[in-house]
Amino acid sequence: MPRALPRSYLTVVKDLSRVMNRLKALYRSWAIPCAGWDVYYRRHRREWLDEIPEAGTRRRAEQLYQQLDLRQHLRQQACRELLAESRKHAITAKLRQIPSLGPIRSALAVALIQTPHRFRSKRQLWTYGSLGLETRDSAADHTLRSR
Repeated sequence: MPRALPRSYLTVVKDLSRVMNRLKALYRSWAIPCAGWDVYYRRHRREWLDEIPEAGTRRRAEQLYQQLDLRQHLRQQACRELLAESRKHAITAKLRQIPSLGPIRSALAVALIQTPHRFRSKRQLWTYGSLGLETRDSAADHTLRSR
């Protein structure tokens, strides 16, 4: 699988998240509570825009909504392309059997790992794919003994 598709998908998702965060930040800057997903839905936009008293800020919110619509369309398109490409590889069906891996994550894993044969051991592959065990130490684990 070419690496351009998953990178494109990840970039679009990151851009979409940024637009969503900017939109909520704009409402929060006016002390308008905007928890949940209603702020992003088209059917509620007029109500949300009417809560902003200043025309310039309202126009900025409208532009953010335009960006949101475009990015959502791009995300759906990139997702379809990524899934279509991943169906060509039999390993994605096997990866989907892992409980935490859905179609997108398995496609991304196949695309970013490329070939598992470049790793010397299974443990290195698991660590690279964020599937390995993670151990952490802290200074609290070590005690000083005096003789």
